[in-house]
Amino acid sequence: MTLRVAVDATPIPGRRVGAGVYVTELLRALDRLDVELHVFVNRRDADEFASLLPRTRLHPVSIPNRVARLAWAHAVLPRRVRRLRPDVFHGPHYTLPKGLPCPGVVTFHDPTFFTLPELHERSKVAYFTRAARSGIDRAARVIAPSAFAKRGAISHAGADADCVDVVFEGVDLARYSPEGDIPLPYEPFVLFVGALEPRKNVPTLIAAYEELVCAGSDLQLVVAGPRAWGAAEVDAAAERLRAGSVHQLSYVPEAEKIRLYRRAALFVYPSTAEGFGLPVLEAMACGTPVVTTTGSAPEEIAGDGALLVPPRDQTALREAMSLVLSDATVADRLRRGGPQRAQAYTWERAAERTLEVYERAAGG
Repeated sequence: MTLRVAVDATPIPGRRVGAGVYVTELLRALDRLDVELHVFVNRRDADEFASLLPRTRLHPVSIPNRVARLAWAHAVLPRRVRRLRPDVFHGPHYTLPKGLPCPGVVTFHDPTFFTLPELHERSKVAYFTRAARSGIDRAARVIAPSAFAKRGAISHAGADADCVDVVFEGVDLARYSPEGDIPLPYEPFVLFVGALEPRKNVPTLIAAYEELVCAGSDLQLVVAGPRAWGAAEVDAAAERLRAGSVHQLSYVPEAEKIRLYRRAALFVYPSTAEGFGLPVLEAMACGTPVVTTTGSAPEEIAGDGALLVPPRDQTALREAMSLVLSDATVADRLRRGGPQRAQAYTWERAAERTLEVYERAAGG
């Protein structure tokens, strides 16, 4: 029997990073499976999703502001779902509405709203800690993108361990690959990709990069990602730079992002903690040597496909960067090992596992 599944994709922004990429790519892969998908999307995104999801029934919605979003999520969405009569409803971004007529599945992306609230905007901490707890309380099953996120859902958001399924995110290996690309004007360069928020710890990367330049490196640093509430701190760190060059590219389209990965001498993701850390996987798939941090999902995902350092340790970060850049044997090992490691993480596999979760929720 083919499941009928309703998904609320309205929370994702037009320019997608992190959870927005997760929702888009998961839906693309689910669209190719034996499932009847009904997806609520922002009207501004309807044409794009129509091209990405040819077999899916789209339900465009106009949500112009935050007040309208709250009204949609709490008053309108449950009624729309009741009309569809799905077997399962999936809230892919922490929340589930009250009054669902069917079992609900919720994705809990990241425990750092609970564990590191000082690294998030206060309004988001207040909202997402409450929303995550209530979403998990209403859910038949909870999806976590890593074992680290699963532990957080259990320890901080009240999830029952038996109801949480780890479903790793993925990468499109047809697009993210080590194939060559034309040179960029700031080569050789170290690369960071991600939203400019305090949790990403980009100022520590800038300081470690400056030490490398002062020691004789001719590298430049490229920081690519949308400006978030921590962007001013990154700006200040770049302005204090006495040696080297920092290029802040803001948000870049996917094709340009892949080109950056392929041409970078090194990708560094110094995040304090992550529920998954998708740029780490993308960079490894492109054959870029990666340095990232211990203690959360990037360590779990990267394994021996990257060099790992403690978060917020500027000295360890600089030493790891220097090792990759100066030791061809280490760099070559990472260039070969990264794509091999990435083979285990695909959106097709994520979709298959997610469909299993839907079936488990419907059966329960």
